[in-house]
Amino acid sequence: MGPRPRTNTASRRFAKRQFSPVARARVGASIGDGGSMKAQREGINASAKPSGTGCVECLAAGTWWFHLRRCTQCGHIGCCDSSPNQHASKHSAATGHPIITSFEPGERWFYDYRSGEFFAGPTLPTPHSHPLDQPAPGPAGRVPSDWQTLLHD
Repeated sequence: MGPRPRTNTASRRFAKRQFSPVARARVGASIGDGGSMKAQREGINASAKPSGTGCVECLAAGTWWFHLRRCTQCGHIGCCDSSPNQHASKHSAATGHPIITSFEPGERWFYDYRSGEFFAGPTLPTPHSHPLDQPAPGPAGRVPSDWQTLLHD
């Protein structure tokens, strides 16, 4: 595995948080929601379907996640960098797949690990998020009571 791409603190924090609809609209406008998006971008496979509704590795290991991210090249669902296991970043480092998108309800941003850039991306195959009845953190029944103390900054 190569070194993990570095991002600035503000970008990393953005990738980990959920925002109100107003805040998402403001950030969306600043990352190119005005139609300036390229139709094609290296690292995005517009036909790749999500691998499931939860972090593949966390589900297999019986662990939990904070928020979910989707690889835009293969559809792998992994947990965010705030999660204890950070499987989305590990997947990117192991495979060289450079771009993720949020897999949280109401979030429509893309992030490129190579550049640390957020941008508006194409519409990918559904679903665009985990089910609305699936909690975050999740999955239900696996989240420890002290979960907030276990998150990464």
